[in-house]
Amino acid sequence: MKIRHFVFTFLLAALFCIWSIPSNAQNATSHPAPDVDGVVWMKSSDLEKKAFLFGAGSALVLEYHLREKHSQEPSKLVIGWVDGLKDMSWSDLSNAIDAYYRANPDKMQRDVFDVIWHEIIAPKRKN
Repeated sequence: MKIRHFVFTFLLAALFCIWSIPSNAQNATSHPAPDVDGVVWMKSSDLEKKAFLFGAGSALVLEYHLREKHSQEPSKLVIGWVDGLKDMSWSDLSNAIDAYYRANPDKMQRDVFDVIWHEIIAPKRKN
């Protein structure tokens, strides 16, 4: 049952990515995949934020399970994401990122992954 749920989640994320490629092709720029920083994050809708987190989370969890299956040590980022965020919903994580950028408007250029790691995951790892 768990594998079925995981495969369905992965396929859903893949379909979402494939579906968005044609629409983004028309808006190609010199940097077609901009970094997701506070500016991009705060301009995004709630659905876009959760889709971003879901996609990133799916990729990291997939790596975690593949490495585990092959008796390899997952990266520090993957372990941190899986263990540090296991008790947070996508809404909780999105709200925590929103709160960080609202409290730190001078740090809008900081990447979302940097905020997730240093402000959300790392403090939990120290406990």
